[in-house]
Amino acid sequence: MKNRFNLEDKIILAIDGLDLNQAKLLLERCPSIKWVKVGLELFVREGPRAIEILKGLNKKIFLDLKFHDIPNTMSAACYQVSKLGVDIISIHSSAGLKALKYSKKASFEGATVANVKPPLVVGITVLTSFSLKDFQTDLDRKNSIEDNVLRLAKLSFDAELDGCVCSPWEVKILRSIYKNNFELITPGIRLKIDSADDQNRIMTPHEAIDNGASKLVIGRTISKALDPNKALIEIFKSINSD
Repeated sequence: MKNRFNLEDKIILAIDGLDLNQAKLLLERCPSIKWVKVGLELFVREGPRAIEILKGLNKKIFLDLKFHDIPNTMSAACYQVSKLGVDIISIHSSAGLKALKYSKKASFEGATVANVKPPLVVGITVLTSFSLKDFQTDLDRKNSIEDNVLRLAKLSFDAELDGCVCSPWEVKILRSIYKNNFELITPGIRLKIDSADDQNRIMTPHEAIDNGASKLVIGRTISKALDPNKALIEIFKSINSD
């Protein structure tokens, strides 16, 4: 597995739960971090200023706001955030084909107006916090999580999105269907010594990459470590292990 890819391109550090000063300190301690994920909590608290500051630190940004609304509202939101110069944005695939197509088109238009590179647009399939029991009981679904992920990934592909977000449990089967230019971004990544926290469908970094994940979203394993950079190095080592 060694030297197949740049490890720095594989890890997206989730910084929700931190304020911007804490995030900057964490990034200073982990200079190899290239990608950061800005989610709802941080964006609601700090707004576009968070993007501006992180871009000033030369970080690539996954703006993970998971838009899910009617097509016109979703496309308008994608148009606006794309003007910020972020690198990836997320939308819920379950919003439907029309909403996904509108959003992808609007993201290109917004970036063009702002003279920035258009972001990749990825579809959220089934959140990693769902266990099968929760999924079937809370949402009254009769089929499996995997079946739903496959359906929503296909919807994302058919809408010409750039990839999807799924748990590492579904990566292997999706990668057998979609080529490497279709991004498979996976949260739910834990080292074997970590607790699962609020995630259910989890996997180690090595397993997820080996199954075909494009990028791994990792937060607390790094941000809550006594030595965050050491934790990051351990993740790099685990990915490169045989």
